[in-house]
Amino acid sequence: MNKAEILAHFRASMKWIEGMKEWEEKNWRSPIAEGKWTVAEVIGHLGPWDRFFLNERLHPILAGHELVPYPKSDELNAQSATFAREQTRDQTIREFLLGRQKMVDELSAVPEAKWGEPFRIGDHETNLEQYFTGFVEHDEHHFEQIRQALDLKGRWT
Repeated sequence: MNKAEILAHFRASMKWIEGMKEWEEKNWRSPIAEGKWTVAEVIGHLGPWDRFFLNERLHPILAGHELVPYPKSDELNAQSATFAREQTRDQTIREFLLGRQKMVDELSAVPEAKWGEPFRIGDHETNLEQYFTGFVEHDEHHFEQIRQALDLKGRWT
């Protein structure tokens, strides 16, 4: 995916998740499958990863600094899920939207030439296009789970 496609995805994700404010509470608190997270928990875990990327990936990449290792994803995800269970739907959605908008704004300002420049995370070499293609795929995986769990028709957007 290129920069424009990635940014379009992020904008569409914001619109879709903002629309969840209109959902019935039972849908917001429904698990995506038996024994799995609720919709609230799925959405609640996206914001912390957006913040991690901005603070621990994008800013250091643009400054040419070494990247820190990934946090323990199970711990970050568990904390995020707990917060989502305790917060109102509006709080969870607002936090997601604020973080995602910040990411859109900052990524929009990254020059096109930077998107193809390689950087390393440990032993793995990647670039912003590849990295964010994975980010988009992660979003889409979860959005599809939500769509199927709630029997929503059509694509998530």
